[in-house]
Amino acid sequence: MARGSSRRRSSARSRRRPAWLRGSLRLGLVLAILVGINVYVFFFRGGTAIRDVQKAVRSARVEQAEGGAGAGAGAGAGAGTGAGAGAGAGPRRAGPTAGRTVEGKVRAGDSLGAILRREGLDPPEADEVIRALRPILDFKSIREGQGYFLRYDDGGRLVGFELRASPVLLYRVERGDDGKLAAHRSEARTEIRVVEITGTVATSLYDAVKAQGESTELIATVADLFAYDINFYVDTHAGDRFKVVVEKQFLGGDFYAYGRILAAEYAGRVGTYRAFWWQPSAEARGGYYDDKGRNITKSMLKTPLKFVRVSSGFSARRMHPVLHTVKGHFGVDYAAPTGTPIWASGAGRVTWAGPRGGAGRCVIIDHGNGVETTYMHMSRFAKGLASGQRVAQKQIIGYVGQTGLATGPHLHFAVKQGGRFVDPQKLKVQRAAPIAPGQLGAFRADISPRLAVLERLGATLSAKAPAPALR
Repeated sequence: MARGSSRRRSSARSRRRPAWLRGSLRLGLVLAILVGINVYVFFFRGGTAIRDVQKAVRSARVEQAEGGAGAGAGAGAGAGTGAGAGAGAGPRRAGPTAGRTVEGKVRAGDSLGAILRREGLDPPEADEVIRALRPILDFKSIREGQGYFLRYDDGGRLVGFELRASPVLLYRVERGDDGKLAAHRSEARTEIRVVEITGTVATSLYDAVKAQGESTELIATVADLFAYDINFYVDTHAGDRFKVVVEKQFLGGDFYAYGRILAAEYAGRVGTYRAFWWQPSAEARGGYYDDKGRNITKSMLKTPLKFVRVSSGFSARRMHPVLHTVKGHFGVDYAAPTGTPIWASGAGRVTWAGPRGGAGRCVIIDHGNGVETTYMHMSRFAKGLASGQRVAQKQIIGYVGQTGLATGPHLHFAVKQGGRFVDPQKLKVQRAAPIAPGQLGAFRADISPRLAVLERLGATLSAKAPAPALR
């Protein structure tokens, strides 16, 4: 009877508990059971415990390194490593006791510190690599797509790091017998050949150069060279001729990159323009001059973009395409694809870099001597560009867009001189310093063989059939 009375009292107490409390107790019990199962699986159960999983991963990595990268690590710069030493850059030494290896590619926005942290280096070890490389590597030169390689000993200590900056340039860090990391820079030797290239324009300079089997890199270099005098969209016509004497670099017998243009000529309706590279001595700074010794560099570029189309010229009265009112168009519009790089037309100081109403993203540069240039409708600014910063001529300051009052992607380029807008196409600019009178004789003697080559190439072109007219 006592037990029955006790059970009745317990049942009564249970009935007096709120429903939410009874539910919470049951949920708590279920959660406790689940936590217990997880603790057992991840910390005590053989094969699934964290320590066992980590051990299996380490074993797999070591086996992969021994099977796939062993030849590259032990026998030199193997093809199995994206960052392996290329031809002429020197073999990779095995270093201390070989352990696992890691290969990767630099990602967008990566810094050296970010790369090392991602690959598991602790802060002191990462700092050791950075301090070793600092005297020989400009960390700002690290670019997306460059390859890197890390090598560890059996104890997990870093014994080697490599950064493949280019097919010919390798930065290597190795741990010596004293336990310290030392950095080395290896550069493969390239063969330089002087090549003569010539052609006649039928549709564009781009097509004419490509027709000679050359790449867009050479086209861009020629456009840069004559950018002070020629707009290669507006000023190009069928029958124009170009001649280029350029250094080509070869690596292992294969073409690698263009070197300096030693001599170049562009002749057509726009006129005849020549440029010769001249460096008076190994210690002196070289530059480009015409055949009379005048510097081809001018205080302002003819156009701040490459290969563009003038979609609207300078005018005191023009129907605005957005506002539909007649007003002055005190600048030149250059139609170009979104993202086309925009140069600073001349050296100067940035006085504005930011949104500016209908101008959209806008940059204004003060060039001194009362000259100011404005660049409107940018899609974005060059990284790090800010008001107050000094920029060099041909430095990229932003990219074409259609921000603000714009109906399509283009650059509105305006020039003020003495506080008044002037037509950029008619702006009178000054040349940089010419060859000093005392050096003219040496200059003429040095360029004489190249001038003869240009004349010979001209005779070769004259023997060819004329180019078809532009459509």
